[in-house]
Amino acid sequence: MKDVIVPQNDIVRRPVIVPETTPAPKERSSGGSRIESNPFFEKPRPKKVERPISGDTGSDARSGSGVKGILWALLFTMLLALGFVVANFFATATVEIVPITRPATIDATITVPKEAVEGELVFNTATLTEEKTKEVPATIEKKVQVKASGKVVIFNAYSSAPQSLVINTRLESPEHKIFRINKSVVVPGMKVVGGKNVPGSVEVTVYSDVAPKDYNIGTTNFTIPGFKGDPRYSKITAASKADSPISGGFSGVVKVPSDESIIAAREELKQDLKKITAEKVRTQIPDGSSFFPGSMVIKFEEVPQEFSEADTSNVSVRATASVFFFDTELLTRKLAEVALPEDKDKSLSIPEMSALTFAFVDSVDSIILSDLTKLKFHIGGEATFVGKIDSDKIRTALVGKEKKDFATMITSETNVYKADAVIRPMWKTMFPVDASKITVKILTK
Repeated sequence: MKDVIVPQNDIVRRPVIVPETTPAPKERSSGGSRIESNPFFEKPRPKKVERPISGDTGSDARSGSGVKGILWALLFTMLLALGFVVANFFATATVEIVPITRPATIDATITVPKEAVEGELVFNTATLTEEKTKEVPATIEKKVQVKASGKVVIFNAYSSAPQSLVINTRLESPEHKIFRINKSVVVPGMKVVGGKNVPGSVEVTVYSDVAPKDYNIGTTNFTIPGFKGDPRYSKITAASKADSPISGGFSGVVKVPSDESIIAAREELKQDLKKITAEKVRTQIPDGSSFFPGSMVIKFEEVPQEFSEADTSNVSVRATASVFFFDTELLTRKLAEVALPEDKDKSLSIPEMSALTFAFVDSVDSIILSDLTKLKFHIGGEATFVGKIDSDKIRTALVGKEKKDFATMITSETNVYKADAVIRPMWKTMFPVDASKITVKILTK
């Protein structure tokens, strides 16, 4: 091996490698330097979480936040608009009206026809017949004689003047059986209807002169013997009613109830029939009509008693109820003309109409209602007239109108004393365009 000779002038420099050292932690005190410098007592330091870098993250975050804000604002605006539309769709209005009132004392005598031109007050009638029977013990043997009886209609085809017939006037059947009326009656005169003469007529009960059963002749025609040799004999006649044949005649010994039992039974039947007929006849009164307790006439008729040998006997009573009624609006107008002439042209009503007293001036007890052409009656009492409000008219007039115009519009209604309107929702200043959403309430003072 050959020796390598290094030139003396060449200097070889080697890099100086200095070992890295970790700086010691600051000493808080001379006594604790060893403990704090011990790795066992060192507190772990939180690691930094580095977010991935993807473009300009700062500007993107700010942009996303702005978009979300705009979306929330749009959503809020849409909800607000939707709520406004819904509120307007369900908008309503309530109008409360107090009508005028006019207290008055009524004391009027009125005559009205049965038929008149349109718009005039007339009278109307409704009639029904009811019969009731009660069984009564027959405890007394008695020889009885009961006259046959039945209802007849007497006609006056002689003249337009009424014809009076005195009590016990005789009527004769074609078989020459004599019957009599037990009260005086007046037969109305003839009248002209449609160019033809119509006989006047009156209804009355007739009784046989004697009691035998052969006077139970059913329905028949009659003449008046007292008019023989007079033109009235053939013109003033009578005929049985179909629903009241001549019957009930009896002569013989039978078992009968005591007179006291019969009277008590008939009185009980009359009281029951009053209630029954009054309730039933009321159902025949049409809507828009008025009647009064005093305008109802109830006639009682004792049905001929049928006798037998049984230990009981039937006592029967027949009641015929007739009620006169009037068109409510036309009657109110007539009463206003008398009691409130200054308001007679206004549309008024009387809520307590039936509380007024009603009385016939001319008796109608013995007149056949179908023959009655005029009725005269008196009405009296304290009444309150109330202005009628046309709710539909007001509702239609307010459709789509501004609330500020309400006062001007309502003052044109002469029957309005006071009025107020509330529109919902409260920000609405216009009445709904749908009339069904406007409620009109009529209030009383």
